[in-house]
Amino acid sequence: MGATAVRRRLSWMHIVTFAFATAISYVLAVISSMIFPVLGAPGVSALYIAAAIYVPLGIWMGMWGCLAGYISCFFLGLYPSGYTPIQSFIWSWADFIEAFVPALVFRAMKVDPDFTAKRPLAAKLLPAFISTGSILILVGVVIQVLWGQFYGEPFTTAYVALVYLGVALAAVGIVMGLLAGHAKTWIAQIVGGIIGASIFSGIWGAGTLTLWNMPPPLPAELFWPIFVGWVLGDLIVLSAIGTALLVALTPVFKRTGLLVRGWWV
Repeated sequence: MGATAVRRRLSWMHIVTFAFATAISYVLAVISSMIFPVLGAPGVSALYIAAAIYVPLGIWMGMWGCLAGYISCFFLGLYPSGYTPIQSFIWSWADFIEAFVPALVFRAMKVDPDFTAKRPLAAKLLPAFISTGSILILVGVVIQVLWGQFYGEPFTTAYVALVYLGVALAAVGIVMGLLAGHAKTWIAQIVGGIIGASIFSGIWGAGTLTLWNMPPPLPAELFWPIFVGWVLGDLIVLSAIGTALLVALTPVFKRTGLLVRGWWV
């Protein structure tokens, strides 16, 4: 007799994790949009750290991550961004899309997320590069928040340098994972979890703020500055911090049964 398939069920841990991720995403969204604004676009950040929470959650938990992104962005649109409920309702699909794209890519490719490396040396260096890159970016953020925004130089230069260095180290770790790890996982992450998530959310986010909304709250000519700032910021966050969380926490989600194979369970 063949092995009986294990029936996956919704648990309270899914709901608690979703609620916690949504709350953290909103707090980080508010902080990011206030400290690292894209000029002329309330709610848009050049370093949107909240994406590092709900995008990995989309990979781990499917639709739960998409809703965490949508709900946190909806409330960000209302406060402190100041958009009307209908404007925020339309705009917030950007963060839903940002989590949905990688979730869809991983499921369409039938990828079982595995961010480990097969070779012993790479297994040690890969998480070191990615985690160090993330730490440098976060240190740069702290420097900018505490000193750079008030005093300018040399703190602003230190912040920029740490962000660039952090992204470079994370990029080395990603390439190492692609060459020495589970290639299908890393391809899905690069295509869906970093590039696709950033571009598609940027199109919807910048477009609904400037071109199609009820009515668009910002002038149409701001589309490209908002889009570029949106995408570049998300590429930085998702390549470093988002990837670091995936490397560190994917085994935890698998071990605890929180990893969702479908869209809900």
